[in-house]
Amino acid sequence: MNKSVISIIFLLLSIVFPAKAGNFLISVRSHLTKNESVAIRPDSFSNDSTLLDYIQKVSLNYMWDGAEPTSGMARERIHLDDIYPDNDQDVVTIGGSGFGIAGLLTGINRGFIDKKQGLKRLEKIVNYLSKADRFHGMWPHWLYGPTGKVKPFGE
Repeated sequence: MNKSVISIIFLLLSIVFPAKAGNFLISVRSHLTKNESVAIRPDSFSNDSTLLDYIQKVSLNYMWDGAEPTSGMARERIHLDDIYPDNDQDVVTIGGSGFGIAGLLTGINRGFIDKKQGLKRLEKIVNYLSKADRFHGMWPHWLYGPTGKVKPFGE
């Protein structure tokens, strides 16, 4: 991977994650429900493989640890401070969950999560979706995770 591609990746990461003193400060909600911060310097990636591992693990974490518990799907948004001004902490997104499922498959393939655990999560999602609201066979953009009912865009 050439330096311009790496620069673009770090630019994108800096937009997504707050920067602090030349490091990327990444706050992660772990399954132990505590906040952890990890400072990552761009020069800490010794090679392309290390950078790829990091990006794939962080992406998987959003789906694995950050999933809505009833559905196992990706939340529309995660507030690390647990303050949800719109009371939307239980809203799941169909599109984001599609990306999350790809992340689960990558996590299994790369050995970040056990195959049995990954398949169990995929089964949970499929079973949930089989009972969730659909319109002409299609799922809506958002669902309320605990109920599987549509969350409309507006009135």
